Amino acid sequence: MDEGIAGRPRDTRTAWILVLVSACFEMAWASGLPATEGFTRPGPTTIVVAAMVASFIPLARAVRVLPIGSAYAVWTGLGATGTAIIGMLWHGDLVSPGRILGIMLVILGVIGLRFAGDEAPVGKAHS
Repeated sequence: MDEGIAGRPRDTRTAWILVLVSACFEMAWASGLPATEGFTRPGPTTIVVAAMVASFIPLARAVRVLPIGSAYAVWTGLGATGTAIIGMLWHGDLVSPGRILGIMLVILGVIGLRFAGDEAPVGKAHS
């Protein structure tokens, strides 16, 4: 079962690291979308599409070990909160107590899923 990055992750810890790497690429492509100007600028569009592909590959590897519901929710939550924070810091998005509270709630949900969602249901093995 020691296939590493080219195949199935060795363990759940490695799989969660792949989800984190994947979420970082998600933040990159989502934050880069404005620079594409609706996919009309070839350079930024190429970078964003490459980051999109790069965000899916580690996630696809991770779900060979992790439950899809937990892995996808954590990936989405991290990507959304990271992108929201990047938007506030570098893109001039509104910073408000409500937005910060929303981000904190998503982070709490991600933490809950991460620590409550590692195990497959009894009798269900990931193949």
